Amino acid sequence: MIQADEWRCVMQLTVLVDNNTLIDRYYLGEPGVSYYIEDGDAKILFDVGYSDIFLKNARALGIDLSSLQQVVLSHGHNDHTRGLLWLSEQEYFADLELVAHPEALEPKQFNGEAIGAPFTARQLQEKCRLRLSKEPVWLTEKMVFLGEIPQLHDFEQRQ
Repeated sequence: MIQADEWRCVMQLTVLVDNNTLIDRYYLGEPGVSYYIEDGDAKILFDVGYSDIFLKNARALGIDLSSLQQVVLSHGHNDHTRGLLWLSEQEYFADLELVAHPEALEPKQFNGEAIGAPFTARQLQEKCRLRLSKEPVWLTEKMVFLGEIPQLHDFEQRQ
């Protein structure tokens, strides 16, 4: 017989930033995204939002980001990557593995305005352990970065 503890998932996700704030919960919000994920001993930051709010909310929640092992970027728009400006100033940044699709760090524009990541791949290689991959990358035994997701329909235009 299988015991409940043998199959129960121990992964935990904490929202550090999104565009929602709740009354009587004094955390900051912005039009950006950042999630802190724990899977056993693995500590992963998934996206870093638009500003330093993810750092402030992590402190307010009692989350020590200096124990992170990885940062994963879902894609290269600045509402998911601009927080790298503040994360890169942290002492522990040099020890982090940053996982992203190679095109995530390419320049992006919309109506002539830059909307991409604040650093190029070359700049990040000098600041942390950068791992760019179009192929899936296993982050833990249970979590995988999917790499490149094929565009299957014309309405799925990328910028």
